[in-house]
Amino acid sequence: MAGIFATIFGSKFPDTGKYEASQIQLRENFKKFLEIGESDLWKRYLELDHEVHSGDFEKRVEELKNKKFKDTQQYKQLKRFKELDKSKDIKTYLKASKSGTGKKTEDILASDKFKNFRELEKYTNSPEFYKAKASPDFKKSEAHEADKEFKRLKKDHSVRWAIKNEKSSSYQTYKKLKDSQKLTEYFELKASIESKEFKDFKEFMEDKHRFKKSEEAALLKEFSDLQKNNDIVWYLKTKQEKPFEELKKWEVTFEDNFDKANIDQNKWIKSYYWGKALMNDSYSLENEKQLFSDSNVELRDSNLRITTQQETSKGKVWNSSWGFRERAFDYTSGLISTGQSFRQQYGRFEAKVRFNASYPIMNVFWMVGEKMTPHIEIFKSVVPGGKALESGLITESKDNGLVEAKKRIKGANFTRDFYIYSLDWSEKEIVWKINGVEVFRQTKNIPKEPMYLSFCTTLPEEPKEKDLPATMEINWVRCFKHI
Repeated sequence: MAGIFATIFGSKFPDTGKYEASQIQLRENFKKFLEIGESDLWKRYLELDHEVHSGDFEKRVEELKNKKFKDTQQYKQLKRFKELDKSKDIKTYLKASKSGTGKKTEDILASDKFKNFRELEKYTNSPEFYKAKASPDFKKSEAHEADKEFKRLKKDHSVRWAIKNEKSSSYQTYKKLKDSQKLTEYFELKASIESKEFKDFKEFMEDKHRFKKSEEAALLKEFSDLQKNNDIVWYLKTKQEKPFEELKKWEVTFEDNFDKANIDQNKWIKSYYWGKALMNDSYSLENEKQLFSDSNVELRDSNLRITTQQETSKGKVWNSSWGFRERAFDYTSGLISTGQSFRQQYGRFEAKVRFNASYPIMNVFWMVGEKMTPHIEIFKSVVPGGKALESGLITESKDNGLVEAKKRIKGANFTRDFYIYSLDWSEKEIVWKINGVEVFRQTKNIPKEPMYLSFCTTLPEEPKEKDLPATMEINWVRCFKHI
């Protein structure tokens, strides 16, 4: 069925531009998601969300909207104060206190003069006094002097005033309430209700618009505005949909977008790793018709371009039996490798690549370690016309020698456009993908050593003159590790 659709529509893979745009958008959205999650805006939203949905806040809002002044403790205080303020004994006390009669009476009764008057009063009504008064020497006696002093004090204005008020109901009420709990309560309530705080509270509680003026209303308004904020709305929706679960699993370990003027020599070498390591020179394999040349690798229009062309040259060839030797070549091409800069065991390895010619012009994206095996071919253009690729894994067994697991990938003309070639490599399996579509899966003989990246174009056979020059362009390369 996939073959039928490929024939009708040209490819079984998503459009590269649209696929890449969706991946870029996903990464940008993830970045935005992380930024909002760390922003003051989101922190404030969480703070308000916690606050406005707390039981205490909801209780305050309910009270602000529905509670009346008469429902408060302050109202009860005011009511009690009015009751006390209207009571007869409080009024009497206040009148006596304000006029000074209570205090004046109290002071006179406590004075030495009045105390002397009471003592003399008591003496002049005693048997001893009457006995002395009956004596012929009364006028010369101390009793007589006491009687004279008593009569004088009895006529004294202040003494007479005190005698008059001492037994009055007004003074008795004054005296009774002066240190009473009732009077203490009255004055405490008076101080409370006449305070600015009480008056402000009463005015606030009697204000029909108090909720709108409250801090709680302001917080609810702020929270409501945040709920409508585009970033918050998007963040909450995205958080619920969880579109970044796969992205969260990966961390970039290597990247090159080829947007500088020259190739980054800290990342890439332009030859097989062992040629650079042993001789600081390039070489080709015995069966290859091309010589790898540094000049065939260039950066142009934010792409790394490997050009394969007809060009006579001399260079080294490697043969497993007799090593290196010089040989003439009719063709040159290019190779880049991270053999000296970057190796990784397990992860995701991907590149956006375009080539305009296929076999016998063989474009390869591959990975290898210290030895020739294990060897992962992420893609290799082994079919003339470009309508198929090959992906696979080459390992070595003590019993069976080289073990190859390969698959021919169809469904598009791969010489027409860029495609994103990916490899997901874990301890249990390797999965090959093109534009996100799985094309091959291998679960046996999984390599367990760090490997490096290589891109090259080779000529296993003589090409036709019309097929040259040929180019392979790499728009970007990215590697990730699983976290």
